[in-house]
Amino acid sequence: MVKIDVDTCVGCGGCIDLCPATAICLVNDRSCIDVDLCLECLTCVKVCPVKAPQVV
Repeated sequence: MVKIDVDTCVGCGGCIDLCPATAICLVNDRSCIDVDLCLECLTCVKVCPVKAPQVV
């Protein structure tokens, strides 16, 4: 499962634009993953400049 570390996320939206499942949105200026939609493709993990998405 992929989880966003909201303390690390800067809300740049890069993961949102590239998520093939459209499983990520902004909530309170931080990325949030809908685990029901997430394909666990790890695109968000690869593109995040601050490494906020993490595999747990």
